[in-house]
Amino acid sequence: MPQVSINIASRTYEFACGDGEEQRVRELAGYLDGKIDALRRQMPGAAEIKLMVFAALLLAEEGYEARRIASQAESARASASGSADSLATALEELITARVDKMSKRISGVA
Repeated sequence: MPQVSINIASRTYEFACGDGEEQRVRELAGYLDGKIDALRRQMPGAAEIKLMVFAALLLAEEGYEARRIASQAESARASASGSADSLATALEELITARVDKMSKRISGVA
């Protein structure tokens, strides 16, 4: 089982992972580290554990929203009259609404 070294919040961690998963683990760790860095800039002096918990909550929200959007997209697909244009429009509206929501949230946090 391969070992991978990752850096999150200025700390190095060693993890075992499946064969061929090393790069993906590094990418995920980099994504998490980026979230923590952004939070650290927004909340200077916050305890590291608070930053990590907040980052975990943000990631959980992203996953929840992705599943919700996927469900809405599936509902839109099922109810579409078979027209590729109708489905593309519904998906575009869902994605645009989510991007707008995220943009407003980022503007409000900064």
